[in-house]
Amino acid sequence: MIISTVTGGSTIEWLLAALIVVLAVQSAVLLLVLLRLNRLLKSVGAIGVRLHLASKAAQQSTVAANPDSRISSAVKEAPDATKTGQAAAAPDKPAANVTFTNSEGMAFVRIGPAEFTMGSSDAKSPDNEKPAHAVRLTQSYWMAVTPVTNAQYEQFDPDHRQLRPSWNGDNHPVIFVNWNEATAFCLWLSQRDGREYRMATEAQWEFAARGTDTRIFPWGNQWDPNRCNSAEEGGDFDQTSPVAQFPNGVSPHGVFDMVGNVWEWCADWYEPGYGSGAARTDPTGPESGQYKVCRGGSWMNHGYSCRVTMRARRAVDFSDAYIGFRVVCLAEAQADGAPTAKDDAKG
Repeated sequence: MIISTVTGGSTIEWLLAALIVVLAVQSAVLLLVLLRLNRLLKSVGAIGVRLHLASKAAQQSTVAANPDSRISSAVKEAPDATKTGQAAAAPDKPAANVTFTNSEGMAFVRIGPAEFTMGSSDAKSPDNEKPAHAVRLTQSYWMAVTPVTNAQYEQFDPDHRQLRPSWNGDNHPVIFVNWNEATAFCLWLSQRDGREYRMATEAQWEFAARGTDTRIFPWGNQWDPNRCNSAEEGGDFDQTSPVAQFPNGVSPHGVFDMVGNVWEWCADWYEPGYGSGAARTDPTGPESGQYKVCRGGSWMNHGYSCRVTMRARRAVDFSDAYIGFRVVCLAEAQADGAPTAKDDAKG
């Protein structure tokens, strides 16, 4: 009996020891798997949630068609709607504003001076879009007809090409550019072209997107996923699209891609609302802050985020595959329509 009891006890202890060893081995294996998965997720983090785009990448060319013909034809065919009251009557047509092309081949359209209503009075809109208020822009400015493209940006920073996903072609809007880098591009372009360039203020951006009739989208008040590159767009784009691909989505001023495709950096520091709603003249936002403003929604967003009053905020060192930028030229028009640098121009 004594021998039997000892033997039985030893067997149980051996089985327990073996079980502990097996569990330890399995735990070690699981830990290794988790560590490898963590490293994989961090490496993928550089392009965020875009893993699902791989299946589409092989189907599309990395070099898109040149949009110049679409831009020029849209401007030439547009009715003479430069007077403020006419934009609402023909929401599908851009205004025939004066345009020019700079030394880098970037097309611009002249906008303003003007008065318009900024922000939203819709009860369903977020508080940071309220209250709707009058804004007076006392000087004209030249808004880039499209966001800055990879080809344009990489004249300034050739190394940026290494950051591009395979689907982000030369004529797609530049992505993975933070606010500081966008500002550096504007300074470089100013020196290279001899005019003053910068990102638009929020007020300049919103007026370029909606005109004077408080429309919700650049083309009117009804959401249409076929007029911009959004998450609901029914065509071939599950990522950024080449610029100027949606001529039916232009703003009243003839500006392309004001909503969808990529969020666009603005010059302003972010403020959580518009205060008392008092009228403002040439507003430039707070003097300092933690975040800069982004406008317009992107290819990853649904229609709600593609409203012209929608506001987002990001840190100045943030970049991702859904944020780009466009520039404005601060200039005074000559008689022939070409701009000249103006030292005291302000947005």
